[in-house]
Amino acid sequence: MDRRTTLALALALVVFALFTALQQKYAPKPKPRVPADSTRAAATAPLAPGADSSSGPAAPGMSATAPSTAAIPEKRSVIETPFYRAEFSNRGARLLSFELKRYAAAHGASQYGEYPGRRPRRGDEVPSGDRVMLGGEPTFGIDLGSANAVRSLAEVTYEVAESTDAAGAIRALTFTTRDSSGLALRQTWRVRPDSYMLDLEVETYAIPAAWRLTDYSLTTRSWPLLTEDNPENDLRSLRAVSLVGKDLHRDGASGLVGKNPKIFDGVAHWAGVQSHYFLALVATTGGDGRGASGAGVNRLLTEAQVAHLPKGTKPHQAVAVSNLVMPLPTSGAGVQRFVTYFGPADYFALAKEGGPLQLERAVDMGWNWIVPVSKLLLQLLKAIDSVVHNFGWTILILATLVRVALHPLNMASMKSMRAMQRLQPEIERIREKYKNDPAALNTATMALYKDNSVNPAGGCLPMIMQMPLFFAMYAVIFNVIDLRQAPFIGWIHDLSAPDRLFAIGSFDVRLLPLIMAATGFLSQVFTPTDPKQAPTMYMMNFVMLFIFYPMPSGLVIYWTVMNLLTALQQWLALRGDPGTVVVTAAPAGKGGKQR
Repeated sequence: MDRRTTLALALALVVFALFTALQQKYAPKPKPRVPADSTRAAATAPLAPGADSSSGPAAPGMSATAPSTAAIPEKRSVIETPFYRAEFSNRGARLLSFELKRYAAAHGASQYGEYPGRRPRRGDEVPSGDRVMLGGEPTFGIDLGSANAVRSLAEVTYEVAESTDAAGAIRALTFTTRDSSGLALRQTWRVRPDSYMLDLEVETYAIPAAWRLTDYSLTTRSWPLLTEDNPENDLRSLRAVSLVGKDLHRDGASGLVGKNPKIFDGVAHWAGVQSHYFLALVATTGGDGRGASGAGVNRLLTEAQVAHLPKGTKPHQAVAVSNLVMPLPTSGAGVQRFVTYFGPADYFALAKEGGPLQLERAVDMGWNWIVPVSKLLLQLLKAIDSVVHNFGWTILILATLVRVALHPLNMASMKSMRAMQRLQPEIERIREKYKNDPAALNTATMALYKDNSVNPAGGCLPMIMQMPLFFAMYAVIFNVIDLRQAPFIGWIHDLSAPDRLFAIGSFDVRLLPLIMAATGFLSQVFTPTDPKQAPTMYMMNFVMLFIFYPMPSGLVIYWTVMNLLTALQQWLALRGDPGTVVVTAAPAGKGGKQR
């Protein structure tokens, strides 16, 4: 049954790779941003329906088909905390970038992908130029309308007011625009201390009826994938995500490029984008959204960005674009409240901070029926690491504990498999003898199983019961952010990336997959196998070597440990094998005579 499990997992991995590795199309280079103006705008007057344009600089063109740039200079504002540095522009009231101070990019100024020994310790502040940057050009913005009826506000220059603390750090940021018709819009951002979350209020007044707008869109865009050692794997994980009603939607960016956006109507709770280890989400806290959508476009990387990536990396990447669609207030004026999250895909941190918003569901922990098991394993993983302080040893210990916990089931399965192999010659003899008498064949076969105390389903049932643990363990090790850039021993500097012992030209020589393949052969030696099937099963070990060669080293370590422990259990089962077969008497034929 072990070989069947291996075959099933291998097939699943192959299908996954074929499904997600899609061709991408080229797109024109993004327009360069306008340099920030250092002048400080005056604070805005309070919003009110029908506000007079003399109360502050007007935003001409708001009632036109495409709003034009106002005569207000562009200004950049920066919100900075111990966790992040967020840069905003008053042109379009856009969040341009979100720089995570405690997470290092693999391909930053210090090229940690090439020199992993230089990485700061986990939790320490990373030098500027080496930090993970969630800069989506822009990362977040609000526009009127939705779908094909969007009226972009990207070129409208807002008034900006900054509220600072005693140290001069911005703790609230307000963008306001209005025109002579009475139309007024305001966005207010407020900092949450010690959190990657920010509160957002959106106020709308007097939207012209002639525009026939009933909603507006909060749009989140993904960022250039420069943060991980393996950009291709990061691209496969890039997607638009949303929670509409009880349904979680994940749509890969590469699969959406060149296609119509996917639209999900219903009570929308949150929407955003995610890469392998980082998220950008916006959730409604005051009122429900009317829907969400996900789209994919192409981004052409700049020469400077391509220079940071491994040689041979394509200069174009897919971009995930997600929209949370909100209804405009029916009275023509009102305030709607949201919370935004830009940061690591940390399951338990999201669950704690998001509360009833269920933001943690954006983290891929497997199918819904596996998530409870995945949560338990993740808690155990963190508990072990809090003692050993090394995730490599933590994975080894956790894999051992899982195998020990399942030892009775595994031994029952292995003994049943060996018993079935031992009975195989006698079963073949019975089949040949009663090939023309199905009833006698069935009677003789069942008698053989009974006399030798063998349950023909005994090898399958224990393995089926273990499958949730196997899938949950895979989901945890593959997706948990704690393994990102976590070193183990020697040459293994990042458990979330493939190991690299040395390189021959552009080919990386990896030792861990070779060790894993060797342990697979060792396990196969002790596994009961039909001699006719043995070559196929040994060939499967070569297939597994190629499948796991580009896999994260943490996952390869886990599979290696499981192979070794499987081999040990097979050896124990072999020692307890009696090696004898009780031959049954021939069943009675027609007329009651024994055959």
